[in-house]
Amino acid sequence: MSRISVYTKFFLIVFANGLLFFTLPDPLVLAITLYFCSFQFVDGRIERGWHWVCITAVFAVGTYLAYLTPDNLIGHYVLFFFVGLGKLLPVVVVGAYISGTTKVSELICTLRRLHVPQWIVIPLSVLFRFFPTIRNDYRQIRMAMKFRGIATTTGDMFRHPVRTMEFIYVPLLNNATNVATDLASASLTRGLTDPGPKTSLIQVRFTLLDASMCLMGLILMGGALHVVM
Repeated sequence: MSRISVYTKFFLIVFANGLLFFTLPDPLVLAITLYFCSFQFVDGRIERGWHWVCITAVFAVGTYLAYLTPDNLIGHYVLFFFVGLGKLLPVVVVGAYISGTTKVSELICTLRRLHVPQWIVIPLSVLFRFFPTIRNDYRQIRMAMKFRGIATTTGDMFRHPVRTMEFIYVPLLNNATNVATDLASASLTRGLTDPGPKTSLIQVRFTLLDASMCLMGLILMGGALHVVM
């Protein structure tokens, strides 16, 4: 079970997505992104934490160098990659953290405590189970391709895009409909649509650790609003 509650993760979602609407100084964006990365360390995912810290550092250095590139086609591509895609980095960091540490049972329990309508709870429960299933199907497809000597490396996938679409994307898209239907049926079978009171073995609490991490986020959010205003 994650040490950070789902309540705090909801706060991270609002915070990260709110950054997309504002242009902030690069040092402040770096500090906020590192704040998002710190949740990996708090939850004991040290290797994942350093992984995202390194990616953040690459984008920070790349953004600085992008402004030094000449005003030509290559320079515009470099600027788009590090500045344009770098703006999405906080959202990606938060999304990777939440998807990797949040159990569906924790999510459903929290949403019910917040009295979220069932027409929101059920799709979210299906969605959180959908992507891990699709990721597992992708791994099985890649293993089957390598076993048959098809696109054994990542470079082969880029060199033969038509073959990649034929052997990977077509089976994935074909299987996605079946996966969504099966997951929806499983959710209904477990009684998610039952209007009666529910019980849960999962206890989601807003702890002192959550309060301290949210306080740090509010300080950074206040700094961002001060810059914008």
